[in-house]
Formats: sequence, structure tokens, C-alpha cells
Amino acid sequence: MKKFQLFLFLLFCPSIFAEENNLLGDLELFKEQDVIKKELTLDHVLKSVNKAYPLILAAERLITISEYEYLAAQGAFDAFFDSAGTIAPTGFYQNARSDSVIRKPTPLGGTSFFAGYRMGRGNFPNYYGERATNQLGEVRAGAIVPLFRNREIDKNRAEMKKADVDRSLADLSVQKLKLEVLREASKRYWKWVAVGQEFKVNSELLAIAKLRTVQVSERVRLGDLPAIENTENDRVILQREALLISSKRELEKASIDLSLFLREATGKMVLPSEEQLPKNFPKHKEFDSNNLDKTISDSQKRRPEIKEFQLKKEKLGVDRQFEQNNLKPQVDLVVSASQDLGAGSPTRSKPEVEATVVMNIPLQTRRQRGKIGSAEAKISQIDQEEKFARDKVSTEIQDAISELKASFDRVEVAKKEVNLALKLQGLELDRFNLGDSTLLFVNIREQTAAEAAIREVKALNDFFNAMANYQAATAEFLDSSFQKIN
Repeated sequence: MKKFQLFLFLLFCPSIFAEENNLLGDLELFKEQDVIKKELTLDHVLKSVNKAYPLILAAERLITISEYEYLAAQGAFDAFFDSAGTIAPTGFYQNARSDSVIRKPTPLGGTSFFAGYRMGRGNFPNYYGERATNQLGEVRAGAIVPLFRNREIDKNRAEMKKADVDRSLADLSVQKLKLEVLREASKRYWKWVAVGQEFKVNSELLAIAKLRTVQVSERVRLGDLPAIENTENDRVILQREALLISSKRELEKASIDLSLFLREATGKMVLPSEEQLPKNFPKHKEFDSNNLDKTISDSQKRRPEIKEFQLKKEKLGVDRQFEQNNLKPQVDLVVSASQDLGAGSPTRSKPEVEATVVMNIPLQTRRQRGKIGSAEAKISQIDQEEKFARDKVSTEIQDAISELKASFDRVEVAKKEVNLALKLQGLELDRFNLGDSTLLFVNIREQTAAEAAIREVKALNDFFNAMANYQAATAEFLDSSFQKIN
């Protein structure tokens, strides 16, 4: 493409070529928040997507939601306060009593702690003698320690573990969306560049035909060319004007499509201008696939959907562990100490320490066994889905590499075709200047060279699209060290 432009402009319209260079060389700086005319790079587009693309910003709210859900799960271990008061002003036993306690569950082996204060004043029947306290009441503290069930895991810890997994799953959801959006943004960018290159080729073809009008008319006037050559040149101008109109429409469409991904920091879409088009595609490089197995292995570790399977199994593992815990007998050790304060009965003046064992043994365990079996079946299902996903990643990478190699070869062939077409165009022009050819053949050679240049542009577009597919398949788009293509 570049050789074609250089040849045509230097040969027929060097002044226009100089103006084009000046136009592209005087571009202003591009800032992310302002629509300023500078050469737009893929790096600008990808940064714009990461910072301001609405669907990604919406997906990132999932992370915020999961953080709040995790906070809610942690709330199961919040301390809480219980209090009750009773008064009996009439009857044979007139009394008043109050009881307050602070409880604090912990994830430390399921142990929970409590501390309280109670006071009982008045007359109490003998069978409720423990309700009475000394003058300043009774303080107490203790702990409940699970010995079997709920020691390794309980409902609160299970919910917190699953909420923690959900945080990671939310992050992976964002990464999956980013992979697809960044791939699509890259393709839209390269499409815009390719259409821009095609527009330049058609612009230059039209400029050549218009510039040649004076030369042809003069040669016809001098009798060096037949009058039909004037008509032929007019026809070519109209034909190339029609091509340029179509090409202009394609460029505008590509710009509009790209604006969906190119945004200001506020999220407002930015319509890229013609002046921001790169002069040419970056240099394409042949792909090295010697370490295919390592590439596939590393990519499977990076791909978010593979990580997602691992986390889903981890979440089901928590459910299985919790139900296995429920199969165990509940044996809790309750240890407490209390002390009455102030004047009162000497029987209540000394500190008391109590140890109690509470047991709860399940006689039937169908629910627990059913839940365990269900969790294990789901894990087995996910294992098979993960295996298929890994195979799919492998095929995607192999296909992307195959696409890269084929498109690279097409570019090389297209470059050779352009060189030959330009050579034939130059020879045909020499023949025309010597009177051995007609303008029709010159126009055909020019059109053929332009079509070859456009085929090279399409091949380059396919190559960089293939590169975007490869970067998505290997999850390179998510790599912090990812660099723009040069």
C-alpha cells in the first residue's frame, strides 16, 4: 500500500503528495478527555475501553456487590446484645429481675463467647432460688466450644467462604467480558484503519485522473492523442468519484462503529476523524509457534472461564464439607464462671465455675447424605465441563495461530502482487508516453494496482484481526504487561 501511494503521487502529483504529508505531520496531541486530532493508536482505544466502556463499568459493579455480600456474611460473627426484665408486684412472691448478656460468635473453631449481668430482688420460691442475686447483682462470662459438629465448619463459616468465592467469581466475570470487548474493540480499530487506507487509495486514484486532465487535453489539442482520450479520462474521473463516495461512506461507518469503544473519561463517545488515521498499518511480524504446548498450558491458567470452573468446584466443596459436618453428633462444651457482688446470702458470695456438655445426635441422615451426593455429582459435572473448556481453549489457540500464519502469508503474497502491479503500471505509462498505448490501458493498469493495494490492506486487516483473536484466546489482553501492537 505504501509503495503504491508513493509511486503514484511522485509520478503524477508531487505537490498533492507534499500537502498530504504536511497534513499528517501537523496533527495535534490527543488527550483522553478531549477530542483532539492526533494519530489514534490501538493503545488509546484499549485504554478508553478499560476506563470508560459502559458495559465493563456495569460489570465491575458486580465486584462491588460481591464485596457487600461478603461483608454481610461476616456479619454472622457480629456481637449482639440480649436483655430481658420481669416484675411481679403482686402475689405471694413479689420480685423484680433483669438479665442482660452480650454474645460474640467467632470463626475460631466455632467457639462463641458470652458475658452478662443479672439482678434478682424480692421473694422467690425455693424452686426458683437461682433467680435471686446479692445486692449488686451477678456478673458472668463463659464460652461454648464445639467438640465434633461445627468445629471445622458451621453454617456461618460456610456462608462466608462461599461469599469469598463469589468475590473472585465476580472478578472473573469482568475479565471474561473484558476479553470479548477488547477483542471487538481491536477489530473495530483495525477495520477503521483498513477502510481509511482504502479511502486514501481511491482518493489518490481520483486525484491522478483529475491532474491528468490538463495533460491529456493539451496532447489532444496538439494532435498527439485522439479526442476519445479526453472522453476516456472523463469517464475514469466519474468512475473513481463513485468509488470514492462509496469508500467515504465505509470510512464514516467504520468511524461510527469505532466510536462505540472510543470514549472520553466521562463515558461520552468520541467520533474519530479522518485526520487521526495512522499513515499505515504497523509492521507485521511472522508468528513463532515453537512453544505451542507451553502457550496452551499458560493460556489455560490465565483464561477466566477455566479459573471459574475451579471456583465453582470450590464453592460446591464448601457445601459438601458443611453437610459432612452435619453428619457428626453435636457435642458442645459450655464453660462459664459467675460471681455475685455486694451484700447478700453467703452461699452466693463465692465465685462459681460450671462446665456443661450438650449433645445432639442425628438418628437419620437422609437430608445430609442427599446434599453430599448432590454436591459430588455437580462437582463431577463441572469436571467434565472444565475438560471440554480446556480442549476448547486449545483449539481456539491453534486456530488463531493457523489464522495468523495464513494471513501473514497472504500479506507477503499481496506485497509481491503490489510490486508487480506497480511495475506493470509504470511500463504501461511509458508506452503511453511513447504513443504505443492508450489511456484505457493506463487506467486499467492503475486500477489493477489500486485493487492489489486494497487486497494488501485487507490482508493486513485480517492479520491484525487474527492477532486480536490470538490475544483473546491466550488472555494476553488481561496481562498487566500487555503492550500495543507495533
